[in-house]
Amino acid sequence: SVDSEVLQALKILQKYNFKEAEAILKKEAGLNDNATAEEFLEFKAEATDDPHLFASAYDEVIKFIDSCTDEHKLELSGLSYPIFVQLYMRLISGGYTTEALALMSKYRIYQDDFYQQDIDSLANITETNHLFTNPIVEIFRASDFSISVASLSHSLFRRFIREKGLSIIQSIVKDQLQIEVVDGPPRTRLQLYARRGAIFGESRRDANTSAVLCGLLKDPAAELDTPDTNDGVNATQDNDQEVTPKKKKKREMTSIGNKTSKYSDSKGQLKSPPLDRIPLPTISETYLDQRRTLHREINQITRGILQSDVNPKTSALLYTICNAQPGESAVSIRRGGVGAVAFSEDMGMLAGGMGSGRIRIWALGAQSLRQMLPPEKLEELDLNDSRIKSKMLHDGDGEPQPSRDLIGHQDAVHGVAFSPDGQLVASASADGTLRLWSTIIWAGALCVWREHITPLWCVDFAPVYGHYMATGGSDRTARLYACDHAPQPLRIFSGHKSDVTSVAFHPNVNYLATGSADRAVRIFDVRSGKCCRTYTGHKGTVQSLAFSPCGRYLASGGWCGAICLWDIGSGSQIGQLGGDTAMFGTKSSGATISSSTSPGEIITGPISCLKFSPDGSKLASGGMEGAVRMWNIGTKLSSEEVNSGPSLLGFYSAAKDESSRGSAVLEGNSFYNVVGGYEVSRKCLQDAFFTRKTTVLAVQFAHPYLLLAAGPFNQI
Repeated sequence: SVDSEVLQALKILQKYNFKEAEAILKKEAGLNDNATAEEFLEFKAEATDDPHLFASAYDEVIKFIDSCTDEHKLELSGLSYPIFVQLYMRLISGGYTTEALALMSKYRIYQDDFYQQDIDSLANITETNHLFTNPIVEIFRASDFSISVASLSHSLFRRFIREKGLSIIQSIVKDQLQIEVVDGPPRTRLQLYARRGAIFGESRRDANTSAVLCGLLKDPAAELDTPDTNDGVNATQDNDQEVTPKKKKKREMTSIGNKTSKYSDSKGQLKSPPLDRIPLPTISETYLDQRRTLHREINQITRGILQSDVNPKTSALLYTICNAQPGESAVSIRRGGVGAVAFSEDMGMLAGGMGSGRIRIWALGAQSLRQMLPPEKLEELDLNDSRIKSKMLHDGDGEPQPSRDLIGHQDAVHGVAFSPDGQLVASASADGTLRLWSTIIWAGALCVWREHITPLWCVDFAPVYGHYMATGGSDRTARLYACDHAPQPLRIFSGHKSDVTSVAFHPNVNYLATGSADRAVRIFDVRSGKCCRTYTGHKGTVQSLAFSPCGRYLASGGWCGAICLWDIGSGSQIGQLGGDTAMFGTKSSGATISSSTSPGEIITGPISCLKFSPDGSKLASGGMEGAVRMWNIGTKLSSEEVNSGPSLLGFYSAAKDESSRGSAVLEGNSFYNVVGGYEVSRKCLQDAFFTRKTTVLAVQFAHPYLLLAAGPFNQI
């Protein structure tokens, strides 16, 4: 038998993730063989309760929570799942399989729906050796499950287990869970629901307190713009640092009202990082000219709209990919053989990643996809010719090329991304490789990175500057690569408890957001590699991410159908649109369900893509059910745009104002304030476009009033 003090020391080391010290202590204590390691897992090292009474102890807990008032019941309901898992693990580790299976069959129905998939995985554990390979057990063994409980509710629960003498429950609550006690009254149903759902519980508040330099870098394309280009136009936040003093004055206002933001003062969270904080390449003049032209066109369109009496809605143009060899992959039935879709920044090209490993590029305009001349032909060109750039390209066989294929991957392509200038394409595949292709040479891959080994699910190019690429894979990591650096990645970002399914660069390139199958969103510092933000609230895999043009907000879309908006500066959640919260009634308690919900407009399917409009006022979402929705977010500085209709940030600002005046709309700690529900989703939904059988995998704004969307024809 292993000494109990050694076991307790090992528990502490494991709780705080001191892996090296844990390994040394195990070696000195002789805990390296499986027989002794199993003893380390046994419940008798934790408490002296009779294992045959575990079920009755848990039954007491369930009955107590159910007997509490509604406000305390909501707070304490979050404890039922982790206690249930801990009891099951202890019974299995002690060899009490019969009691464990009885506990599972009787009480799994009391757990929240979003934990049922995890419980299915847990139910497969029937032997002690299974505990060493299950990811759910890994989280609970390391005491990583975190949950917040209101102070009054927590006191009631502690008094109950003490009076009842439930030592096993007391042991779990004290040693195995990270409980964050929240000052103030119990929170509303929406406040609690908006934070729960991750595989490891909730993100702790102290995990989101570090400073983040989420301000924008100086926009190179705005440097040489003339003052009259932006005069009288509601410029986007991308241009605010470069326009007239009048615009600078506007920049002092928050995007949710006319008050000065606490994140914009001398201590401001919106400080921009220095240009030399991370190495950034020189941008070509050709690309800068394209951006300047695009900015001028957007400003002209916006000026015309503001000067007219009409307020047009955004139109949508949908591209459907058909006949994509439906028998070529496992995803063919659902997605017609297409695993990923992406637009180029100038909307001139569309890329599709196929289940066979093939990548097809389409030209969206009349222009052909031309390729570079052979070397011997290039030598014949006159370097002083003003048209040398166009003469360097040709159509190949003399015929226009509306599409081209890139072949090299050995398995399904799950992610594609264009570089900002459109000259490069990055692709991520289930064969474990990241490949870089040229849209000028149209030959084999320029470079292949094989560091992930396991399947890759997503890829993204750094905005404006390009150069950097990020990938996410089934090895639970995201990795940073540079176009001129191979074969090793520059950074490996770890911390997720499951596959990394989505990645997105911040507009200033200094931060990377990642979404995961562990139902959490994280933001990593590209320079240090450290995680500086952890967000929880999704009830399914996080499929898509998008930063607002101002750099302050992050939107995330999940398999659960919910869109969450996060404030990067404060580390808090602003609100949720769609998903299950759209069924919540308008009462502050969130306990009622509105009977007037419209499944076609509010109850959204899995979110596959997100994109902010250039001015940041709107958010477009594409869904697996074949719908494109336009949401009014209100992140634009211009008060004219913010006041043009209800917005998510407008609701959030109004709720904060009511709370500060003593209203009960948002009670409790302000960090947990969040807006959502049926009315919020209904009023923020500006428009919805439905397809018959097209799964929308990509959306891209041409300008604030024109949206492009694309996806494969669904062949079922």
